[in-house]
Amino acid sequence: MEIVSEALHQIAKSFIYNGVIAILFGVLIFIYPNLLGMLVGIFLVVVGIVGIFVALKIFRYSKMKI
Repeated sequence: MEIVSEALHQIAKSFIYNGVIAILFGVLIFIYPNLLGMLVGIFLVVVGIVGIFVALKIFRYSKMKI
């Protein structure tokens, strides 16, 4: 059960980080509309990297075969 709890904790942290970054980028886009493309690109890269790390951590500690 500790593995599931840790995995859920990591997923929750990932959602919190993504939400904070999305809000920050949203505010910056309202202030500087010309940054839209760059900020969206950066956000997608960050979300992708965080998602890969969380998935790898879950797979590493998971006892299920996929």
